[in-house]
Amino acid sequence: MSMKVINTAIFMAIFSMFVCCNTKEDNHNFNGEIRYFDDSCVITKSIESKSVPLNGANTGMIAVYDSLLICWNPGYPAHFFNIFNVDTGEEIGFFCGKGRGHKEAISINCVYQFFKKGDDLMTLLYASNEGKLFFWNISQSVEQGITVYDTIIPYPNNRMFFQFYQSEDTLFAYRPSDDLNQTEATTPFYEKRTICTNDLMRNYPIYKTEIVQNKRAKFPIDFFFYTWDVMKPDGSKIVQVMRYLPQMNIIDTHTGDVVGYRMKNGPGFSLLKTDMESMNIYYNNVHADEHYIYATYWGKKPWVDRVGVKLPFFNTIHVFDWNGKLCYKLITDQSYYRVWADPIRKRLYTINIDTDEIFYFDLNELIN
Repeated sequence: MSMKVINTAIFMAIFSMFVCCNTKEDNHNFNGEIRYFDDSCVITKSIESKSVPLNGANTGMIAVYDSLLICWNPGYPAHFFNIFNVDTGEEIGFFCGKGRGHKEAISINCVYQFFKKGDDLMTLLYASNEGKLFFWNISQSVEQGITVYDTIIPYPNNRMFFQFYQSEDTLFAYRPSDDLNQTEATTPFYEKRTICTNDLMRNYPIYKTEIVQNKRAKFPIDFFFYTWDVMKPDGSKIVQVMRYLPQMNIIDTHTGDVVGYRMKNGPGFSLLKTDMESMNIYYNNVHADEHYIYATYWGKKPWVDRVGVKLPFFNTIHVFDWNGKLCYKLITDQSYYRVWADPIRKRLYTINIDTDEIFYFDLNELIN
């Protein structure tokens, strides 16, 4: 028997063992079907960005709706948000004050989503230290030049990371993984809760076990489950992109069904059986509109994430539809680490973390 045949046989045996182990751990851990996509066969488009010059302290994480660009930065001296007009570049003002007063908070989340109340643009903010939900009326705040909260609701709710408004008295709260000790961590899940009374309506498990254990892990196990999530504008689905797997999860908010969409030949939950030291970083961020999901992709070893060190150039965006089909792979001329899709002007925005420059490209280019 030739060495070529022997080497091929050895490779196939090792590959079969890897696939078998991956499938076993996938079935043991993930609470849904996993479907595979091939990024090598998808339509690839090169994207040309446009700059948005702004006059003021535009920094941090951004959210955009029509002419309004909202920056969230906990480093602002007295407020959490600064709003700009993208047409004029002018600073509209600072909003949502810091402090210990009734209408203030010590910490508050960035904008996760927008929704409408009548003609007014709204978002839901959670102050974890105070245990309060703030219904921030952005339209009235801009018009009056002061922070306007329609409602402030007492909401003691430990470890609520994402909160998505679905209807007048319903929100979805994400409970992230929690490191219990050096070898154990809880798995993340969603809760459907009432807004006015803070009652639990239903749990949405993403994983089959509530606690995972790994005595070989070289860093806290909860890191493995880190995702960035966004809700579909109509409230029917939530998408998660995973940081340490080339996988996107779509949760149906009506049925509770979870489906994972993983890159072909990519690693799976068998990584939880390793020391987890050599894991790649895959998805950094995601945003979405009614038609598409826009996920920023890396797919390489971790970078040096330290103050003063310039970040890598993130130039790949995977565009999925809400059925999990990979429709496009975009190659950008600017670094797109975090993104926000404006549903009004059909633009995908980003902010350069190193320079604070704002860029966007026209989403209509995807269908032309």
